[in-house]
Amino acid sequence: MAYQQEERETVVRYDEQDNAWYFESNVRRHISKFLKMAKAFEELHEEKEAGRVVSIRAKLSDLDNFSVSPFVRNKRKGQTNNLIHAQNRF
Repeated sequence: MAYQQEERETVVRYDEQDNAWYFESNVRRHISKFLKMAKAFEELHEEKEAGRVVSIRAKLSDLDNFSVSPFVRNKRKGQTNNLIHAQNRF
């Protein structure tokens, strides 16, 4: 059964002992991004329904060639300026 909107989530976890990132997602656009980078993952498990991937679990341990940044950062300058101008209007 496909996941309802309130059930959808993406979880990103770093394990320092393994020096690896672990991902779990049932969010369609995130699944698509993970599948496009499938060769980066040491492990990639798919849950399928009617031939369509509805959930994934993945492990990324090749941190010499791939990186992950879970930290919040500002959007690119043009997008940030629009947000600042919108906030200054109030």
